[in-house]
Amino acid sequence: MEHQRQHAKMVGWFDPPVLAQTAMHMTTANVFGRHSDSRLVEALASQPQGHFDYSLAGPEGLWLDYVADLGDGWNSTHAIAAAIARPELQVARTPDGPGDATRGGRVLLFGGDAVYPWPSRDAYAWRTEWPYREAFDRRDERPDLFAVPGNHDWFDSLVAFSRSFCRPERGFAGCRTQQTRSYFALKLPEPWWLVAIDLQLGAELDEPQVQYLKAVAAQMDAASQVVLCVPEPQWLLEDAYPAHRTYEGGMLATLEREILRRPVRAFVTGDWHHYRRHENAAGVQKIVSGGGGAFLHPTHAPRARDLRGGFVERAIYPDRATSRRLAWRNLLFPWLNPRALVLPAMLYALSAWFASASVGPADLGSFSATAAASLAAALRDPVNGLWLLAVVAGFIFFTDTHRRWYRVVGGVSHALTHLLAALVLAWLAACFTTQWLGLAFGGIAQLLISGALVFVCGGIVGGELLGLYLLVSVQVFARHSNEAFSSLRIEDYKQWLRMHFAADGTLSLYAIGIDRVARDRHATPPHLIEKVVLQR
Repeated sequence: MEHQRQHAKMVGWFDPPVLAQTAMHMTTANVFGRHSDSRLVEALASQPQGHFDYSLAGPEGLWLDYVADLGDGWNSTHAIAAAIARPELQVARTPDGPGDATRGGRVLLFGGDAVYPWPSRDAYAWRTEWPYREAFDRRDERPDLFAVPGNHDWFDSLVAFSRSFCRPERGFAGCRTQQTRSYFALKLPEPWWLVAIDLQLGAELDEPQVQYLKAVAAQMDAASQVVLCVPEPQWLLEDAYPAHRTYEGGMLATLEREILRRPVRAFVTGDWHHYRRHENAAGVQKIVSGGGGAFLHPTHAPRARDLRGGFVERAIYPDRATSRRLAWRNLLFPWLNPRALVLPAMLYALSAWFASASVGPADLGSFSATAAASLAAALRDPVNGLWLLAVVAGFIFFTDTHRRWYRVVGGVSHALTHLLAALVLAWLAACFTTQWLGLAFGGIAQLLISGALVFVCGGIVGGELLGLYLLVSVQVFARHSNEAFSSLRIEDYKQWLRMHFAADGTLSLYAIGIDRVARDRHATPPHLIEKVVLQR
């Protein structure tokens, strides 16, 4: 491929083209996707697929690697792929501590969002398949590959995902693929089964999937234990957004009681780009393992130490102190996201343009006079007023919360701060061009120079205010965790989950992290975040 001559960089989530296309994909997927994808879903569901049998693994048991949220930048995605591809990997909590010997998995499972920012055959090939193919070129035996679709995989109604992972004759990154649907079940060394479901942007399970899962459950015996892979951590979302009906948690409970008809020992998901494990008194695990290559999410926000059902947080990576420290990088927002400055620059320039139309030379004597004239114009001029209302409405919509009052107060405050800053810059630019440069107020030269000054300075000031808003939101109110860290595009602190299903029925879960991935300097070696052992 032409563009494979250079490695993919981390996605600039605040770049205007990325913002526009992501918004378009999200809107299309949420408004039309659940209807327009019906032919594809029916075609996938019509493909014959039973469970996949890996139960005869021999005395060494079976190793399985679970990695989610990958295919962002080359450095982070390839770092995890290269570590997974090692035939043997010794991991310890500290460089000098005792280690655990692990082996590369016979099965590799992509747990959701296998590419960013949106799916296409070309994007999967460039951002995901290429780094994994290069990593596995160094390994004699390649794993069998399975994949669960996440919300980003669903942006094109699963078209590119099905072409990449649901065509067994093709394979992916040189690995064998066998699934013909977006969900599947693996029979593992007794008593374990791994079941992976597709929730299609938070929807309920579709009927073909329900029938498939019931058929799988019918083949389990009374002693079978289940590891359930889901596309998103509903147990965390229902805590962070309790008023959102999608996250009320009933679907997973229904899946256990009425479809699988047996309790799930471990829930595993990605979607949040870090590692987090909760456990209840019965030893049931709820694990988020989304460090496969996408930008890092904070671990200190949202706050989710204790969850419903008696689940208590047992481990998190990176630790909250590191997460809080990294969040301060938002003060560098204009320099970390230079392309994003076009948006506040345009906002400030347009706001100044509307305000200048109602300000005369006599109003430039003081900022208060300029502000009074601009406010009067906003109340008197419908176009000016509608512009201000549109700006305020946009910031209210942007505010991350499930509480209406919080959204209104936060959004209005954020909007007014930017509008005030735009007015200050417009006043300073007008004073500079008339009093220092001696240009006639309202002349073409004065207007053009003032507009250029507001545009350039507005981009920097607006970017800095946005970074400050994100910093305060994530540090004080534990909100905007996605926006506050997607702006940072942190490549480091990546991880994956390695599972060992032993011949005696013991399941060992190894959470393995990499603090610093390879780029311009030496990378840190993979280390053990924690090891969890589940007895049969």
